[in-house]
Amino acid sequence: MNKQLNPRRWLHASLLSVMATLVIISSSLAASSANYAINFDQIGAGGGEGATSASYLLSTTIGQGVAGIGSSSNYVANMGYRQPFVPTNTPGGPTNTPAPTFTPVPSSTPGGPTNTPVPTVTPGGATPTDCANPFVDTNGDIFYPAIHYLYCRSVVNGTDATHFSPHGSSTRAQFAKVVVLGFGLTLYTPTTGPDFTDVPSSYYAYAFIETGFHNAILSGFDPGTCASAGAAYPCYLPNRPITRGQLTKLVVNAAHYPLFTPTGGNPTFRDVPASNVFFISIETAHEKGIINGYPGGIFLPNQNILRDQMCQIVFKGVTTP
Repeated sequence: MNKQLNPRRWLHASLLSVMATLVIISSSLAASSANYAINFDQIGAGGGEGATSASYLLSTTIGQGVAGIGSSSNYVANMGYRQPFVPTNTPGGPTNTPAPTFTPVPSSTPGGPTNTPVPTVTPGGATPTDCANPFVDTNGDIFYPAIHYLYCRSVVNGTDATHFSPHGSSTRAQFAKVVVLGFGLTLYTPTTGPDFTDVPSSYYAYAFIETGFHNAILSGFDPGTCASAGAAYPCYLPNRPITRGQLTKLVVNAAHYPLFTPTGGNPTFRDVPASNVFFISIETAHEKGIINGYPGGIFLPNQNILRDQMCQIVFKGVTTP
């Protein structure tokens, strides 16, 4: 636009140009300066600020104590500084961004916010160092975890160094050892001699049978059964295979479960009626989830128990409160 036609706009543009020049000069000569002041004065002839003004004076002073002078025929700019420049802390800018506070976060170690590890809770007691499986005939067995659990705790042994014979039968003497060791009972030896005529003190399972009998976990047979087996009463018949019903009763006794009778006295298994000697023990074990039956709703209480089944029932009894 022609400055003769719009002198005010031309004057403002000129002043802005001068101010921009001063900013550039001050940035170059006094980049660390403080206490700046810019003073504008105007004098005119005749029409003041009008189009007919002939004389304008722009005088600017920056700071105190001249550090440099820039001049021209139209203006004089005095530029100076008095003290070190302090950068302006603009919120959000790089000079005023607070350093983030680092708060350590505990690692997710089991045990909670105190970071104290919680001991592994293994049913049946403290976890021993796991052991290798020496048996070549237990891999794939449905009850292998129970066999391994009891073997690593020296509760059961194999039939030889590399075989467990999971589908073999277990004798009453063998089971007495397993239940006493599995439930961690203190060994007991009677001071008056053996309690059973067929379990002398020299017998390998003597202390286990006496401990089980002393703790009311197991018992011997009646006079008629002893006589029919060719043993004097009281007898234990330690080498006789143990049945599913007998073993279930002994585990329920060792675990000290409160005895359970189903509502109305209705049996869970059709081959274990209320008149069966093992009825209450089997119903109690079933209620606790210790035992299961076979298809068709039967339990087969008089069937000899297999060695892997024995481990499973003892394992469940030891680990189920």
